[in-house]
Amino acid sequence: MKVLFLLPNYDSHIIHPPLGLGYLASYLIKNKQIVSIFDGTLKNASLDDYVKVISEFQPDLIGISVLTRGHNLAKEMVRTIKKKFSQIPIVIGGTQLTAAPKEVMEDIKPDFGIIGEGEETILELVRVLEKKKKIFTKINGLTFFSNNRIIINNLRPLIENLDNLPFPAWELMPPKEYRIAPILEPAKGFPIAPILTSRGCPYNCSFCASNATWRRKLRFRSPENVLEEIKMLKKEYGVEEIHFSDDNFTMDIERAEKICDLLIKEKINLPWQCPNGVRIDRLTTSLLKKMKKAGCYSLSLGIESGNQEMLKNVQKQLDLKIVPGVLKMLRNIGIESYGFFILGLPGETKGSAKETIDFALNNDFDRVWFNIFTPYPGSSAFADWIGNRHFSDINWNEHDCSTALVSSKELSLSQIEKMQKMALRKFYLRPKNFARVISHIGPKEITSFLMSRFFKNIFKLTISKKIKNNVWHNRNF
Repeated sequence: MKVLFLLPNYDSHIIHPPLGLGYLASYLIKNKQIVSIFDGTLKNASLDDYVKVISEFQPDLIGISVLTRGHNLAKEMVRTIKKKFSQIPIVIGGTQLTAAPKEVMEDIKPDFGIIGEGEETILELVRVLEKKKKIFTKINGLTFFSNNRIIINNLRPLIENLDNLPFPAWELMPPKEYRIAPILEPAKGFPIAPILTSRGCPYNCSFCASNATWRRKLRFRSPENVLEEIKMLKKEYGVEEIHFSDDNFTMDIERAEKICDLLIKEKINLPWQCPNGVRIDRLTTSLLKKMKKAGCYSLSLGIESGNQEMLKNVQKQLDLKIVPGVLKMLRNIGIESYGFFILGLPGETKGSAKETIDFALNNDFDRVWFNIFTPYPGSSAFADWIGNRHFSDINWNEHDCSTALVSSKELSLSQIEKMQKMALRKFYLRPKNFARVISHIGPKEITSFLMSRFFKNIFKLTISKKIKNNVWHNRNF
């Protein structure tokens, strides 16, 4: 069968290869299917562009990845595709669907939905469609419409051995087409390839939706398997930097050290970083020294709040007392630190918000970012927020980490938004911090920075537009 995967063109400042679709595509290709990926975000696609791609490829099945901020776009795409290509079945997937299958199916109205890990489920769906037997009830992890009713099948067990999965279909999303740079942290080499070396997280932070898909089970690829993908990316695609995009790259310290050992032994000589964030309490001196020697130059650190009681309330298991020591260790070893914080968490007070901002200012971070708390489907905080709202009534475009959606007794929505901008100005307008950022940015990056929404929104006193995400992308720098 011919399968076409589509990524909705949602507004984002960072555009990176869609690894989830890449894994689905490679799994189908390994099993003799014909697959293509059209990244609408990369192509800045209109609905007409999607229609054109479908007309040219003539797929037997269309798959659409539904991110929270892409929910409304996915809904519009499904409606348009069904009008013009009524004979082609549509399947959707992603955390949004996994977290709330009934609600998302009712709102978007595709033919099928894949709940959770999708490789094995979509292959079974393709094979059933090929045989035209329509025995969909036997496919674990599938939800679908039958006589205008939504059927939700049993969950599928998670894949035990991730080494059995083929590498993502990089030929369908060449790294050279993507220019990735986390905000205020320009990369050292291009093209960049993001890599997942593990799936899952054992923690249960109330603001995070990761466990909707991974069920608090952490699984790792072997260090040897990870190294083979890196070598392939360097040789076949000219990749010059790696971004480890795991939720928990350093969770297994021994394994992380082994990956570093292999990178050093094989003389890979690629700079790399962990932009998604690592557990600051899973960083040892030995590990950090190996990471530095293996090419690591920056680590993002999920701190979230500078108030210990607030961390307890959101089930973030972190002792703030260890942070200064780890930051000193990072500076001494020569790895940059990027602290992630969240303002407006449930129960936030003026006092706890001030503590968070002061914590960021008074500790030796190279860079920081302040997100605004956003309730994502799949998180326990979302269940508290949604109440009687219907998915069809929610403006999912506002789930962008820069639009306040949850107020507290002491802080209104507008106060939280102003607080974010003030916190960023306070940190980056300090001469030391501003100089530190500028010293790592070349002429092209400076030009893009001055033209970016970040500069316009944060450093101007009059702010006319909201920042749409905590990372950025400019196609021309």
